[in-house]
Amino acid sequence: MCKVLKVKRSSYLSFAQIDTTEKDKQLEQEQSLIQVIFTKLKAASGTRGLKGHLANEHKIIMSRRKIGRLMKQLGLKVKTKKKFKSSVSAPIGSPLVASNRLKRRFNVSYMNQVWVGDITQIKTQQGWVYLAVYIDLYSRRVVGWAMIDTHMRSELVEMALKRALWNRKPPKGLMVHTDQGSQFISCAYRKLLKHWSIKQSMSRRGNSWDNAVIESFFKSLKTEEVYQLTILMSLQKMKWLVAEYTGHYNNVRPHSYNGYIAPAKFEALRLEHLAELEKSVGTK
Repeated sequence: MCKVLKVKRSSYLSFAQIDTTEKDKQLEQEQSLIQVIFTKLKAASGTRGLKGHLANEHKIIMSRRKIGRLMKQLGLKVKTKKKFKSSVSAPIGSPLVASNRLKRRFNVSYMNQVWVGDITQIKTQQGWVYLAVYIDLYSRRVVGWAMIDTHMRSELVEMALKRALWNRKPPKGLMVHTDQGSQFISCAYRKLLKHWSIKQSMSRRGNSWDNAVIESFFKSLKTEEVYQLTILMSLQKMKWLVAEYTGHYNNVRPHSYNGYIAPAKFEALRLEHLAELEKSVGTK
């Protein structure tokens, strides 16, 4: 048989001596691990995310192909996606519209260098609610958010930005990039930016790719949580859902931009590295 199949006799003997019981036990352990991690990540991460999480959190190296095979055996499927978009733009040619300083340079060198923000809407039992979010481009961490059910005026984005500013206390020179929504050219909002010495940047009109990072976050939120709901939630429960998801996104969910490390942990590792550098320089 070995001669016909052109297989070495030693290879066949090695194969015949494999303990199938041990192999089955290892398979069960691997399946159990993938099931636990897939559930922990809210069924939102595919083979890339699972591979990164295994490497960073469990120090286990496993190929995407093997992970995909295990997921298929377990019947695990990543949540599906839907499209969404809603916005109220500033008047065409408004002199209050800021220039696009960011110019899609989404890779920044340090924390609190550039934040991006935007608004989206979510349907609840009480009707539409409006969610404003700000993200730090350095780690893709959500630094501030706010939700209102009655309107999407400038008070909403001001509240979210104030929470981010109180939480992070950024130095002067921070740039905040948004689209050309009417909320972002209001007098109160621009006054807030001036008070904190923040540079304002805006996407080109009708160009969502200029603010792709925040669009990606909204897509993840709705794909992984909102669109999975079978019935409409109340406003209060929706706020809890957003708060819980934001905590999961910042502290647990692996992010491809960070090498599949959660944003909060990515920042903590960066701060530890800087502290070590400062200590080494001080001892020289």
